Amino acid sequence: MKIMEVPPRYPNFEQTAIKKFWDSLKEGKLLATKCSECGKTEFPPKIVCTSCYSDKMEWIELPKRGRIYSFTEMHVVPTGFKPPLTVAVVELENGVRLFSYVVNARFEDLKVGDEVEIDFQEMNWYDYKKHPYFVFRKV
Repeated sequence: MKIMEVPPRYPNFEQTAIKKFWDSLKEGKLLATKCSECGKTEFPPKIVCTSCYSDKMEWIELPKRGRIYSFTEMHVVPTGFKPPLTVAVVELENGVRLFSYVVNARFEDLKVGDEVEIDFQEMNWYDYKKHPYFVFRKV
């Protein structure tokens, strides 16, 4: 019996309610949504606020710099990546925390509080096409 590998579902970037987010990555911008009612910033972007449930959301551009809040090294990694892979939670200058890969520094060379900036590169997604996404670079 042959077992087929079926890739997981992935977002259809052209039909999602947050298409503007995916388009902004191609322009080197990282967008989030901010609730006009309570002021909560949502990342990933949402069409409804998870705090007050308002649908009055506006698009904002996130700051490009932040500091490492926590990080780790992965030895079992997603398909298409070579281990080890360093990943971090970064707190941006506006307080929003993001999770992504650190691309220009080894695990041993990082520490909590290191300054990083957002950069953009193409990554393979499950549809086997390249799409832009954000990563972190140590400053």
